Amino acid sequence: MVRRSLSAEDVLRLSFIRDARISADGQQLAYEISRTEGHMDVSEIWIHDFDSTRHRAPTRKAEGRYPRWSVAGQLAYVANGSGTASLVILSNHGDGAPHVIEIPAGTLQGPPAWSADGTRIAVVVESNSYEATEVRRVTAREFRADGLGFIDQRTQKICIVDVASGALSTIVEDGNYYAHLEWDEAGERLLYLGTSSPIPGSNYSPSLYTVRIADKAIRRHLDREWFIQSAHWLPCGQRFVIVAAYQSPLTIPTTDLWVVDCDGSARSCRSPSVKGKVGFRLHHDMPIWDLSNLNGVVLASPDSVWATAQLGGRAEIFELSLRGPIQCRRIIGGERACIALNASNDRRKLLFVSATMLTPPDLYIWDGQAEHQITHSNNEVLTSWPELRVRPLNARSADGLDIEGWFLAQAGQAAPVRTVMFIHGGPFIAAGHAFRFDLHLLASRGFGVLFGNFRGSFGYGEEFGQAVMGDWGARAFPDHMALVETGIALGLVDPARLGVWGASHGGFATCWLVGHTSRFRAAVAEAAVTNLESAYYLSDSPEFICRDLGGRPHEIPDVYRARSPLTYAHRCRTPTLLIHGELDLRCPMAEAEQFHRALLDVGCISELVRLRDANHMGDSIGPPRTRVAQNTALLEWFERFL
Repeated sequence: MVRRSLSAEDVLRLSFIRDARISADGQQLAYEISRTEGHMDVSEIWIHDFDSTRHRAPTRKAEGRYPRWSVAGQLAYVANGSGTASLVILSNHGDGAPHVIEIPAGTLQGPPAWSADGTRIAVVVESNSYEATEVRRVTAREFRADGLGFIDQRTQKICIVDVASGALSTIVEDGNYYAHLEWDEAGERLLYLGTSSPIPGSNYSPSLYTVRIADKAIRRHLDREWFIQSAHWLPCGQRFVIVAAYQSPLTIPTTDLWVVDCDGSARSCRSPSVKGKVGFRLHHDMPIWDLSNLNGVVLASPDSVWATAQLGGRAEIFELSLRGPIQCRRIIGGERACIALNASNDRRKLLFVSATMLTPPDLYIWDGQAEHQITHSNNEVLTSWPELRVRPLNARSADGLDIEGWFLAQAGQAAPVRTVMFIHGGPFIAAGHAFRFDLHLLASRGFGVLFGNFRGSFGYGEEFGQAVMGDWGARAFPDHMALVETGIALGLVDPARLGVWGASHGGFATCWLVGHTSRFRAAVAEAAVTNLESAYYLSDSPEFICRDLGGRPHEIPDVYRARSPLTYAHRCRTPTLLIHGELDLRCPMAEAEQFHRALLDVGCISELVRLRDANHMGDSIGPPRTRVAQNTALLEWFERFL
């Protein structure tokens, strides 16, 4: 097959694994895969039979999300339509007629959770009574959330669905927002994470709760010094295993695996030897964020778990002991990103997802000895794409700090090449072995793409993360420049045809760079904060800025000004494109508008691309036409100036 350069529309040909679960008996797995149809993304449920190796849709119309098996082999998944929601239950290992339970006046948020006996399912039901009116009175400090809009009329509750009758009963409704539902083995209590706001960073962390089903008694576990990402019951019902940080000074802490008693009297960190820390925070542009947010820890035995840990740009799976001497054994590794999903009841099959820089996620089974690939979601599409090569490299910053990086370009392309440096978001996430279509798009057109993990990036430990706090721009600046100089010294990067681009924090860093160096011939800043003071007052998540800088704008105005790229915009001479979603509430549109005007004031070339239907995550979960428009603008700018 003839390999060709990519166009921005090629992103719509890809399919993405978004969730999956293996059945308790290990004979089947159900998975959710999304694809683009016309102007919409559609998620479908499929079942893989291990005996026949066939893949089939469980019903003629299997659109849905979050497939979950009961121990007895029933399959439940969520089907949210326009203004309607239902829980679809299939008996007989997905071969039975669908039993559809309608959810009145609400939508289902997150995956359903089966009780151990298969008679009940716990779900989160969300209602929104907002109606557009000529006048809207705002009284709350937080009233809008990125991706959600106005939240003052948005409420959630935890409900129990009786599978036989379809009856729905409310078990928790206390004004919180809920996630990570899980039953104990006795079917008497439900574990969940709860927070008073749907805005990330509004509260330092969600809290860990349990509710006793019989009398609806709610108990909160652990104090506010914990930062908690996920939690699971241990079989005894007296302890939890959590991915969390305790008393961390980091704005977004690095997380370990902990075992804690229900009463909080005993706690044990089980992953001190895992250098990069437990979790997954690789920056990608795929609509699969729930895949990492909802997964990563699987019970391997009563005394151990399989857990995803990120080591620099890789995500690997380790077996970690839960009691006694701390033991840590890597079972799945390599230059890729792997996330543990779940296992069969006999623990002979571990289901996980694996992706690389060159391939989107696919499903694999590990049988204790070897791994076996189950899906090949994009093989047919990728065979026509240009062959790319990834070269790892290491840079040394001005203060001697080592920076891990990579260079992506077409295989066999003569170097040096015109190059774009990509800067990841966060800053407390990371770049690495995750698939990004936009990198492929640039490389297919003859660009090299240089990217790395500056100080603050996840996967290098707590001290590395703290090194960027309080001054993202100035502290990371020498890391970015060291990466550029290393690429030039290795003969990969053409210093006369060099651009810089980033999204979210990467957009912030891009705007900082063009105000502090003339090294780049072109720049693209997506979804950027440029003025920390206005961002504090306009963003849906001001506490994130406040915690990092150490105060509010009226308390430390000079700090806010000194740390903002806008302060230095008058120095910029680099042609700069700003790409911004009009629905972005995390980094509001005013951030791009200010910087754009400041550049024009001093005669610098600047353009602003406004994406009508995009929120802050528009490059990965925005409407298809938005993702195409973003990639088109990115490519055209660098084609014009490099």
